[in-house]
Amino acid sequence: MTIDAEIKSLATWSTKRLSGSDDAADVVDFARTFLHVDKGMRAGEPLLLVQWQVDLMHALYERRADGRRRYRRALIGLGRKNGKSLLGSLVALHGLVEGGMGAEVYAAAGDRQQARIVFETAKQQVLRSSALSGICKVYRDAIAVPATGAVLRVLSSDAKLQQGLSPSTVVFDELHVQRDADLWDALTLGSGARLDPMTVAITTAGYDLESLCGKMYQYGKRVVSGEIDDEAFGFWWWEASADCKLDDEQQWLLANPNLAYGLIDREDFAVAVKQTSESAFRRYRLNQWTRSVESWLPVGSWEACVSTRVLDLALPVYVGIDMALKHDSIAVVIAQPQDGVVVTRAKIWYPSDAPLDVAAVESHLRELHSIYDVREFAYDPAYFQRSAEMLVDDGLPMVEFPQSRTRMIPACGNAFELIVNQRVAHDGAPQFTDQVLSAAQRMTDEGWRLSKGKSKRKIDAAIALCIALDRATLSTKISATPSVVDVWSS
Repeated sequence: MTIDAEIKSLATWSTKRLSGSDDAADVVDFARTFLHVDKGMRAGEPLLLVQWQVDLMHALYERRADGRRRYRRALIGLGRKNGKSLLGSLVALHGLVEGGMGAEVYAAAGDRQQARIVFETAKQQVLRSSALSGICKVYRDAIAVPATGAVLRVLSSDAKLQQGLSPSTVVFDELHVQRDADLWDALTLGSGARLDPMTVAITTAGYDLESLCGKMYQYGKRVVSGEIDDEAFGFWWWEASADCKLDDEQQWLLANPNLAYGLIDREDFAVAVKQTSESAFRRYRLNQWTRSVESWLPVGSWEACVSTRVLDLALPVYVGIDMALKHDSIAVVIAQPQDGVVVTRAKIWYPSDAPLDVAAVESHLRELHSIYDVREFAYDPAYFQRSAEMLVDDGLPMVEFPQSRTRMIPACGNAFELIVNQRVAHDGAPQFTDQVLSAAQRMTDEGWRLSKGKSKRKIDAAIALCIALDRATLSTKISATPSVVDVWSS
């Protein structure tokens, strides 16, 4: 084993062992005896697990002091090309052959095509092994062991859920694409009659921490940190450090344990760094959760704008308003030009069981008008016209800002340039930051504008920010791009 392998093959997040007893030796021997490497540099060779895989099996198959299997649910996270499907097929086939009489094993995923990846890998393993093919019958969607009545089946969310499932082993592939918890719940709750059931999800990172996988990822970290006491939940996750440089090879190792053993080509990573988008590289190669499919801002650019600057009561301000549509939030963002920088603050209202309180928003705008020299309250008349008419009667300078392509595309581009050039200042408020960083680019024929993408997170503050910055910079001499003179060093 190389030094890299010794140091870097450990999971970034790993639940602690409670006992010294496990079934790893049986699983490792099963792999060596019956299975073969299905692809890559060692294709066709007996499946000899490398040390990080052996360590994972020791952890995953831990036994409690009373002899029962410790983990009923487990989440394993790895970068792509680290043999997730092969590991999944090992867990599934071991559960099928060694799971006892009437074992029910499922290869599950969000859609049938994804679910078939682990199943087809297991199927080919059986067909290539004279020992396994001698005891198993292989069908299109199932592998059966007639002598024990055990069966391995494909199951996906886009198929009608069957009643009466009693899983003994479940391998859930790429959990990050699972749309809801229905299938997961059906499988985990259906295993109550089994003595030692185990549901194992093996996945790469996603982009929505509010998804089933995202919530389990956050839950796992809280278990590892000791914040939550759940001895039946296993969590092993390899990921690079937050905000690391993409070309840092040591960071590649943190998310890809096979790389340390020479089982992944480093040149492939070097090429991917240059040819893959940052968001995709971070998700698939560094196994980091991203806020959207493709963030609209370079990593760290918003954080670099955190400042101790405060709003000055003596200077004019511009206000952007993004009203709610049903379940969205409401955001009001203040933008105040100060010495070549625009200072911003946000107030956000989130939906609850009760309707959003528009009156509270109107009251807040009146308060801003009484405190600051507000030159404009910019709003979309499609969603705020009635309130705007009342506020005009109260003396507030309301300005229509329809969220059309012709208005939002240049406003979003202007906000991007201001932020990446550190001409925006904010106080790092968590909710404001979350909404700004959750936005994604949506391309149109005329250019790009902000969108939620596939994320379920709110981005209303990001929209209000773009509107406020647009009004503030168009009404002053602040430019989104730096001039020839470096004002920061002068």
